Amino acid sequence: MRGSFRRLLPAAVVSALLAGGAFLFLASLPYPENAITSWPTSPVLLDRKGGVFAVFLSENSEWSIPVPLGAMGKWLPLVAVEVEDRRFREHIGIDWIALLRATIQNARAGRVVSGASTITSQLVRLSEPRPRTLKTKILEFTAAVKTEQHFSKDRILELYLNRAPFGGNIRGVEAAARIYFSKSATEVSLAEAALLVGMLRGPSVYRPDRNPEAAIGRRNAILASLAGRGVITAEQLRHALAEKLPLSRGSLPAKAWHFALAALGDRKEGGTIRTTLDSSMQALLERTLASALSSMPPEVTAAGIVMDNDTGDILAYSGNGRLGSGLPGSWVDCARSPRSPGSALKPFAYLAAFDRGILTPSSLLADTPLAFSGQAPRNFDLTYRGPVTARTALADSLNVPAVRVLRAAGPELVLDLLRNAGFLTLNRPTGHYGDSLILGGCEVTLLQMAEGYGVLAALGVHRRPRFLSGEPFPERRILPEAAPFLVADILKDTGRLLPVHGRRIEHRRDWFAFKTGTSYGYRDAWTAAYNPRHTVVVWMGDPAGAPHPELVGLSAAAPAIVEVLRALPATVWYEPPPGVESRTVCTLSGAPPSPLCPSTRTEYAIAGVSSTTPCTLHVIRNGAPAVRWPAELEEFALRRSLEFETGRTVSIVSPLPGSRYFLTPLGGEQKTALKAEGAVPPVYWFVGGAFAGRQEGNAPLFWSLRKGRHTVSLVDSRGRTASSWVIVEAIEKGPEHRPGPSSLLLTPVD
Repeated sequence: MRGSFRRLLPAAVVSALLAGGAFLFLASLPYPENAITSWPTSPVLLDRKGGVFAVFLSENSEWSIPVPLGAMGKWLPLVAVEVEDRRFREHIGIDWIALLRATIQNARAGRVVSGASTITSQLVRLSEPRPRTLKTKILEFTAAVKTEQHFSKDRILELYLNRAPFGGNIRGVEAAARIYFSKSATEVSLAEAALLVGMLRGPSVYRPDRNPEAAIGRRNAILASLAGRGVITAEQLRHALAEKLPLSRGSLPAKAWHFALAALGDRKEGGTIRTTLDSSMQALLERTLASALSSMPPEVTAAGIVMDNDTGDILAYSGNGRLGSGLPGSWVDCARSPRSPGSALKPFAYLAAFDRGILTPSSLLADTPLAFSGQAPRNFDLTYRGPVTARTALADSLNVPAVRVLRAAGPELVLDLLRNAGFLTLNRPTGHYGDSLILGGCEVTLLQMAEGYGVLAALGVHRRPRFLSGEPFPERRILPEAAPFLVADILKDTGRLLPVHGRRIEHRRDWFAFKTGTSYGYRDAWTAAYNPRHTVVVWMGDPAGAPHPELVGLSAAAPAIVEVLRALPATVWYEPPPGVESRTVCTLSGAPPSPLCPSTRTEYAIAGVSSTTPCTLHVIRNGAPAVRWPAELEEFALRRSLEFETGRTVSIVSPLPGSRYFLTPLGGEQKTALKAEGAVPPVYWFVGGAFAGRQEGNAPLFWSLRKGRHTVSLVDSRGRTASSWVIVEAIEKGPEHRPGPSSLLLTPVD
């Protein structure tokens, strides 16, 4: 044995001299610094307070989350140095003592039994993996010395612990701590640090989730060594040995998943990404949507957005309230899926009309039958109201006045305004949409709806929604603030939400404007709401596009809006901006009064823009005051006048002729009210020729719906009769063909 050693020793010395010469030569070569400091890492998304809420795989399909050395806690750096490279703080990248010892030990054994790698040389090896040869060793030692010249010891240790493998596709102590212990590296205990450092010798061999006995044996050996050398106390050793291994492998954060995907976009490179997410608001939105969906069929889901009006920051974003449920379509980001908006775009037609001075909130509009592609659009309740103000027409979402406003303002102007407000899916020519543009005959996304209503909330300033806090937020005023103020003043009528929250909001700090929308056939339910500080939009529907009778904007989506807005910080309502004035108008026409107007009231208008033409409705006819109705209201006014004077006209107002009802697939008895105007009780009702009941006084009579076409008739106490007819259909569960714009108004829309 001694003879073999004497023969091998000169060879070892010669090898060392050759290695030294090669080392001196290689030391003069350029240093690949970028290879040391750069590698594919995971995109890590932070909320607006700096908390990690989502992590994605790197381009190499690894979990890698680099953190500063100071964020690795007390134990990980200490244990790593003590186990991997005890003289790390003293050597220059090569531990000559360890190298000499390894050379002698390997020469005695006749094979490699000991290495002399330092933390620095291991970092080099991780940066540029090569076959394990003598040449490789020389290259690594040379690069290690250069690394020591370029970086501080702390930086080298930091890079090493961030690049070290920890089994499977886990790289670096931060990802390892989060996956194995569900905590950050800074929170790792002494025992956990020993477990992770022990894996460096064999990441696959010592994985606690696959080889727990080997992992705990390696951990305990490290702890005993640390105690034996006085690095830790006996008490610390005792507590560390008592710690149990994690029961199961954890996972990296994956919250607000659809928000995270939207924020990440097409980005491939890793690193820290600061977003606009407010995690507490996100949790509120998700809870609220889950609660709203609890009473809905499982096919129906919801999506919602909360946006900061001043910056366009998306504070909360839930693309699918069923995410994680395993239900069909639960993975779809519905906030980016084009859907019919129902009536939710109506405010923009009024906005254009107000801005052009064509209308004011007091302007008289006609809610009477109107030709529309061979059909007559009706309101959600299937009734016409006759003369109404623009304020009432928009607040009550009346269909015919909205079409008249669209035509008056100009469809091209309204479409251009919608596009400037962010509705970029409206990319067809004006003629493609026609009058149905503001009645649901188009498709927009939830994100676009938030962007568009953000323009209303910012009183005419457009800001693109943003998910990344570092992005600039360019803003562009697309119209003066006066017209958006008038729209907000109309939509702030919180009394419309009495069925939802049971009380009227009385204080200016609680006011918010809102608009609902229900698409054709009950496929989409919308509510968009805003105050000066926030915009909130909620959509509910079936990702497959199937109809559901529960999908009505006011009853389905509005309650969730109310819950979210209640939790947001209160804000003072808008003050009238410059240009908005209060003026006296005729109570009937809404125009500035003439001397013939019998009564007046006060209403907002835009100075220098709104028409100043005096009222033309009140005239002198045959020497007496009279009302000269516009053409679209003449027939309605005449009929009402005759009914009032003679009392001989009886009409059925529910159901109106041609009304179409849908039987919900949920079952149960479903009824509709039988109502008449001009009838003197008692009133006897008949459906399909069969007696349906006797109505006394004003108490309504209800009839149970049955599938089919039915004739509805009545006879009052004076023998006067009236008739109507109704169609009752059943909604099937499966997806149906979505009708085109020409048939959008056959059934009630919100």
